[in-house]
Amino acid sequence: MRRGGSVDALMVAARAPPARSGALLLVHWSASKTPRTGEVYLTWRYQVIHLWQLDGEALLALNRPALAALIGQTRLRDPQPVLRQAVRQIVTGTHGQLQELLLIEFLTLCTDEEIAAMAEQIVQYDSYGMEESPLIRKWREEGQLTLLLRQLTHRYGPLSAEVTAQVEALSTMQVLDLAEALLDFTSHDEFTQWLGEHGN
Repeated sequence: MRRGGSVDALMVAARAPPARSGALLLVHWSASKTPRTGEVYLTWRYQVIHLWQLDGEALLALNRPALAALIGQTRLRDPQPVLRQAVRQIVTGTHGQLQELLLIEFLTLCTDEEIAAMAEQIVQYDSYGMEESPLIRKWREEGQLTLLLRQLTHRYGPLSAEVTAQVEALSTMQVLDLAEALLDFTSHDEFTQWLGEHGN
């Protein structure tokens, strides 16, 4: 008698681009009986796969929705079709909260700016008629706020805790308005004035 299987253990630590540090640990096991005594023993084999060395197509060939969420950490020679296929695997292979969480992981782990924008567009417009979930909407809104805070810090230096709190208290529409207005500001005073007029 010989039986076997595999377990996928995941270790992902996504960093800001261009660094990537995701790894996938594949654990293969088999159970066998010794011919003489009939005792069962297990054999284990371990394989570590560094995602940044793996082609995205190879990961998708495993056809596991949970792994498709990691596609942004792999090598993507032609990103758009690979990202679409990853979303398709997640959407057709899961449902409910698991699906939402995998889509959020998919978006979060696309750390390259261009690929991240492409991934977000695919999730937003190509999700096979799905309504945008509250979790995805929350992720999107938080992403916009984070980007705005980074832009403000880049332009004006570290923000005080008070100013940061004021920006974080803005509505989603106000965040978008401020991001647009920021393009026209010529001084920190204009930013302060805008925040005073529109902040809570």
